[in-house]
Amino acid sequence: ARYAHVIDNADWDRLGTVFTSDVTFRGSRSAVQGWAGIAEMIGAVRPYYPHHTTDVLLGARTDGTVRAWSKYFIVRDDGTAGSCDYLDTFVRTSGGWRIHTRRISRGDRSPDDPGGASERTFTVEMWLSAD
Repeated sequence: ARYAHVIDNADWDRLGTVFTSDVTFRGSRSAVQGWAGIAEMIGAVRPYYPHHTTDVLLGARTDGTVRAWSKYFIVRDDGTAGSCDYLDTFVRTSGGWRIHTRRISRGDRSPDDPGGASERTFTVEMWLSAD
């Protein structure tokens, strides 16, 4: 939940409350590492629409990490919506649980979607498997 508040408010100084310092953040078109990479990637998105995370699944893994699969949606200025999925691996740090890897998959979107066509690519098998 903290992710949306930090990202949507461009509160880059608080990225460490969400991610490990060596986080890998992969979208459908690019990947970055570390807090500066995330700030640069998200900061360049125009137009930017706040997003709303929902339907979070959590699963403890034998290596001590936790895997999460969640969905999010955005509502654009014109009232249309877009959806995506997050596939995260959380690790326990001295400051609490943090996202170590985040993969993003744009949801099913039609060819006339403002962001372009896309298909949902995550599966339950991916959520259950290793990174």
